Amino acid sequence: MKNENMKKQREQMDKVKLTNAADPTVGNELLDGYTKNNTPHKTWAKRNLSAAMIIAIILIASSVTVFAGVAIRGIIIQSNKAESKVDGIGAKVNVGHSYYYDLLAGNAGEIYALTDNDYDNELTDHHVIAWKSTDHGNSWETMLFQPDELKAGSSLTAGALREREDGMEAIAIFSDEEKEHTGEYVVRVYQIAADSYKELDMEDVYTQFGNQNHLFAVKYVNDNTIALVGIEECLLYDLNTQKVIKNLPYDLTMGCFNTQDQFLLYGKEIYTCLNTETLEEQEPEEGLQEFVKMMFEKNNKEVMPPMTVWNDTIASVTKSGIYEYKAGEITQFKQLSDVVHDGKSFNGLWPICKTADGLYYLCTIGDIEMSLWEIDGDKEELK
Repeated sequence: MKNENMKKQREQMDKVKLTNAADPTVGNELLDGYTKNNTPHKTWAKRNLSAAMIIAIILIASSVTVFAGVAIRGIIIQSNKAESKVDGIGAKVNVGHSYYYDLLAGNAGEIYALTDNDYDNELTDHHVIAWKSTDHGNSWETMLFQPDELKAGSSLTAGALREREDGMEAIAIFSDEEKEHTGEYVVRVYQIAADSYKELDMEDVYTQFGNQNHLFAVKYVNDNTIALVGIEECLLYDLNTQKVIKNLPYDLTMGCFNTQDQFLLYGKEIYTCLNTETLEEQEPEEGLQEFVKMMFEKNNKEVMPPMTVWNDTIASVTKSGIYEYKAGEITQFKQLSDVVHDGKSFNGLWPICKTADGLYYLCTIGDIEMSLWEIDGDKEELK
């Protein structure tokens, strides 16, 4: 039944770009969390994305393989390199056996990755969710762990990283099995540091979303505020009061990113632009608006492309290549080969980052794997 249901979903993909043209019953089945035989989708997909996230992929994925790779990532995603010995365990771990939720560049050229690392349950003994590499992704050391109170059947479904003066921090969304082996899940959100964590109160959020499974992504906005992204709205949430402080219109064709002083919701264009400190709405810079529109076109007009920021440079990875926007000017950093993108458009849900030494790290999903690439002006290397 699993294969039949997946086949049905894939058949819809040719009809779906940035529209709701697909059969709505497919989305409804997934949102309810059931396949045809009434088995919760998380059981047959093995630590799957939340139902809302699957629908997001259906609506904005640029190819069948994008959906197939994301939707059953715990079963099929593999990579080639990035083995690292985990202290205290003595086992080799392939960080590439992961779904990448976030990439972050440090000030000294290091990179951080937020991953689920649940391929074949390899990492259930230590539950690493964040890693650090100081050698261009060739080896990794552990940084953050999932809370001990989560049950063995829980899984990371979304998250974001940031580097603070006292170390690395993550906001992580988990699907936690309420009672072991029952297939009943609750969505929990944690603020996690190296030596502490706390669960955030989501009652206000889930009330506004109408369903806990509508929460599928999170972004940092400023020191005290995060954006919790749902299928119809984006809620700004105060980490101190643990309350929703602003509601922004949103739909599944949008993404979000931060500049040095603005938080933006974008897709074919910039739809919302907020000052990151005051959270007041303002007009986006004209040149930045044109950059976002241009990047959508460069991405074959199929899906919003990934965006990242390093200091005063805003960058985007598209099917046509990597482009940078700085001081009102748009330049092409590099044209990417078909080996990297395999003829597909880049999806705004895939994390990217630019490092202090000018390297780019980006993720792609192929037929049977999620891959991490290192890109500079002269080379494209699969990590």
